[in-house]
Amino acid sequence: MTCRILLADDHALVRQGVRRILESQPDLRVVAEAGSGTEAIDMAKEHQPDLVLLDVGMKGLNGLEALTQLRRLLPSLSVLMLSMHADERYVLRAVREGARGYVLKDCVEQELIEDVSAVRSGARFFSPEVRRFVQRRDPANSNEADPPDDRFDRLTERERHVYQLLAEGNSNKEIAAQLNLSLHTVETHRSRIMEKLEIHSAAELVLSAVRRGIVS
Repeated sequence: MTCRILLADDHALVRQGVRRILESQPDLRVVAEAGSGTEAIDMAKEHQPDLVLLDVGMKGLNGLEALTQLRRLLPSLSVLMLSMHADERYVLRAVREGARGYVLKDCVEQELIEDVSAVRSGARFFSPEVRRFVQRRDPANSNEADPPDDRFDRLTERERHVYQLLAEGNSNKEIAAQLNLSLHTVETHRSRIMEKLEIHSAAELVLSAVRRGIVS
């Protein structure tokens, strides 16, 4: 049976390359492409794919936020995260939100095909560089210390979206237009974000987003 795939990455050249690799296999077919997290959600609802390959670092709505919404909207959907970076926080959050795997973009073609096949069959797959993070946090390792509290986890889904847009340099007015919110609502979200993250200026907000890898 053919596996229907949605490919989400904000770089067209990356999408082209990954699509070529996937469609070299007769049982894999890319049914839609998305250039942002928001577009990925819309395309998933429209095309109902079997599997989503989801880039972690996308503008507007990053892959981890899109993952959260996709898993809520389509609980049976398999999601394989793609990333340039082996970041423990991203890997563990992806696992917590229900991703079936986490693959680095520098993998060889055959590895990507095998990864997709594994996830498609119901298994989980993680690139060797990130597998140790998952193993270390496995419930079987009950004596492993819990990760330190991250204030970012205090933000709501909407606040995380506004946070990323602010960090990317959008004004309150621009965010209100993008998210179809009132200016007052955006200003309220901004105030709550800064309070929860314990930051006091736009510069601190951007710096915190850079440190989390949300913007570069």
